[in-house]
Amino acid sequence: MGFYDFRCAVTGISLRGIDAVLVGLRPVGDRYRPLTLGIAGKYNRLGSIDRIEEDPHTDLVAEYFHRRARAGDFVMDPGYADDYGNPPRDIEKLLAYFERNVSDSSEEHPAATLFGRRVFSTLVARPVWTALAPAFAPDGGTYETWYEELFAESAETEEMYRDLIRELARHIEELSAVNGFLDSRGLAWSIPGDDEIGEQHFGPEMRQYLDAARSEFHDVPAVLEALTDYEQRVGDLLDD
Repeated sequence: MGFYDFRCAVTGISLRGIDAVLVGLRPVGDRYRPLTLGIAGKYNRLGSIDRIEEDPHTDLVAEYFHRRARAGDFVMDPGYADDYGNPPRDIEKLLAYFERNVSDSSEEHPAATLFGRRVFSTLVARPVWTALAPAFAPDGGTYETWYEELFAESAETEEMYRDLIRELARHIEELSAVNGFLDSRGLAWSIPGDDEIGEQHFGPEMRQYLDAARSEFHDVPAVLEALTDYEQRVGDLLDD
């Protein structure tokens, strides 16, 4: 498969040519819930991100999955080992396994499982994430209570982050803001649908998605500002 383009999980704008924030997801019943905090990078036109902004948070994620792989709890399809490593060679390759579960797997033939369940990823356009974080910051509470609300009953996340929760306060607040915004709009965490897999976005499609987002979120100044920022950043692509 060649290049393909996903859309922002919050606004639906194209991610082509833009930075994005990836959130690992776990299935909970018929819904998805965050498994990781946000990881920032550049959309790679392969359903994930590269040029990842590595920090103690990304180190914790990579170390956790390496540890689970060594214990036999994170199991990867050997067909991807040449490309990504087994265990994954770095955080970028780890996230590629998450993406393969979105684009190229099934319950019967998963790309990677953690304790027998597939791990997925979703992407939010960086300008949107950056705008929502302060505009919808949690009203009251502490980073500990926000963390509990985000990751209730996730033993995986507890093991992943338990040693550095205080140091991750900014990441926790940002994810809590985006999660709260989704809740306020009656939206849920989601992964791309089958009809989006393999799709390339060009100027007309990108403008269509942008116009639709402006209409959908006409009442949210922070999102409208983010969409203007996005339009300036991908202006050349909107004309291709």
